[in-house]
Amino acid sequence: MIATFMPTAMPMLADFSIRLVGGILGMLFVLSSREVPLAFFRTHCLVALGLLVGASLSEGSSVPMTILVVTMLGAFLSYLASACWGLGLPRVAIPLTGLVVAIALGLMGWMSFATRSGIQEVSWFNAASRLASSLLMGSTLTAMLLGHHYLTAPAMTIRPLRGLVAIMAVALVIRTVLASLALGLHASSPAVEGDFAGPMFLGMRWGMGILGPALATTLTWKTVQIRSTQSATGILYIAMTLVLFGELTGLILGRSSGIEF
Repeated sequence: MIATFMPTAMPMLADFSIRLVGGILGMLFVLSSREVPLAFFRTHCLVALGLLVGASLSEGSSVPMTILVVTMLGAFLSYLASACWGLGLPRVAIPLTGLVVAIALGLMGWMSFATRSGIQEVSWFNAASRLASSLLMGSTLTAMLLGHHYLTAPAMTIRPLRGLVAIMAVALVIRTVLASLALGLHASSPAVEGDFAGPMFLGMRWGMGILGPALATTLTWKTVQIRSTQSATGILYIAMTLVLFGELTGLILGRSSGIEF
């Protein structure tokens, strides 16, 4: 029997932003600067900068000062990375981007293990769930943004987009497995502070957060295969909306149960 597990003190907005930062910047390491314009990498780092600034403002005094400083450091490094990508200095930008990813992973680990009860089984599960969430959101948003680049660079090889859609599919499978396991963990542990979010949120989590993106990913793969990049980008818009909705719903479930859905 798993004991009562308390949710992390990290604000929801900061939790969501840090997951997304880790995902979108992590995806840059599966892309080649020889195939994708450097401006794309710069844009990603600017998005990460905005997300981490928002996370820092959200954290405020609700987290230890060390965590706040680390988050702000990630924002500063994102700015430096964006400048280096913009100046055409990938040899400098790559390690800076890697440092931001490491910071995001470290913060996700802290969120999973820095709890009042310290239950190891659920802490490890929550860490894996946050990582899968980061991978799914990061691959989906990166694929959607990359689709836009084919409008201005139609001669760009389709291989990067195909690879990102494949990662989306793998991430969605992992996320589905973990969401299923979360139900079992919740059933074997007593309720935490407050009431569980309930069946309605579970229905939205599975319907719009998993089944919807699964259909969108399948359709995107088929359109990418025939190099219909405009259609693929439109479908990816829908996929991104559904994924974000699903992950936000999962956050609500996690806050009410202490187990990341």
